[in-house]
Amino acid sequence: MRTLTLRDVALPEPLALACARRGAKRQRESAPSTATVRFQEASANRKLAPQKRALYYGHGYQTPQAPFCSSTYVSIQATCPATCPFKGAGCYVDAGYTRRISKLMDAAAVGKSSLDVIREEVAAIDGAFGGGAVPQDGAQGGRDLRLHIGGDVGNAQGARLLAGAVRRWRKRGGGAVWVYTHLWREVNRIEWGAGWAVHASVENGEEVAAAWEAGYKRVVLVVQRFPQGGKAFRVPGAQATAVPCPAELEGATCVQCRRCLDNLLPRGMVTAFAIHGTRAAAAAHALAEASGAQGRLKGVS
Repeated sequence: MRTLTLRDVALPEPLALACARRGAKRQRESAPSTATVRFQEASANRKLAPQKRALYYGHGYQTPQAPFCSSTYVSIQATCPATCPFKGAGCYVDAGYTRRISKLMDAAAVGKSSLDVIREEVAAIDGAFGGGAVPQDGAQGGRDLRLHIGGDVGNAQGARLLAGAVRRWRKRGGGAVWVYTHLWREVNRIEWGAGWAVHASVENGEEVAAAWEAGYKRVVLVVQRFPQGGKAFRVPGAQATAVPCPAELEGATCVQCRRCLDNLLPRGMVTAFAIHGTRAAAAAHALAEASGAQGRLKGVS
């Protein structure tokens, strides 16, 4: 006679949800995270990859669904530059359920350099999935990886370390890797290495042009709102056209859209992100102070 297991038993709904929630958490964070770094083997971020939303005693939570995507968070205080207008002033990671994690990482990073944190991130990436093969359950084979949902790289040496981790991730069967950085002025694009998508994050047209000049072919522009709904729009201060992020308009996830992962936009075009999240008002104020150009955006067909 076969021995019954918990899978054979119909649990009461609250208990079943609790077990599912614990199982999802183990799946997301079973990788070797540290006090200053969080590595999620299966991200619960609904913008990155599909999620199934459920309620448990009135609290919502996300359960990752295929195609899966991995992700990292690192200490914002230790790695993000002071030049980022959203640092401590509306960053979306400093809100919602990620706020507590972010504050814990920042507290643990006191006394550490950005390079210390990036070394821990590299170790977490290398140690994911037991250091073995990356699961082939991503949108195009190996599981994709988004670096720095919260945080940045700190300096050029950190970028070189991450470039090595990305090469090893791909060698283990991992999918596409992508990241956004406010350190595009300080860190030359060549330091990040080849074979993955590194985006310069900017707030106005002048910065779009400067980022291109600095060698960053991929640029994302943060705006208060999309001036013409889902239409592309011209960017003052640069010979550029911005195309709104499909994930923010159509509900497509990053791993399904793939514009930021491996589909490079034609020359002269950038992706636009609209400010969002529970701290959108603070972020809009910070953006307005950083650049007055946003109010002059003109829609184009």
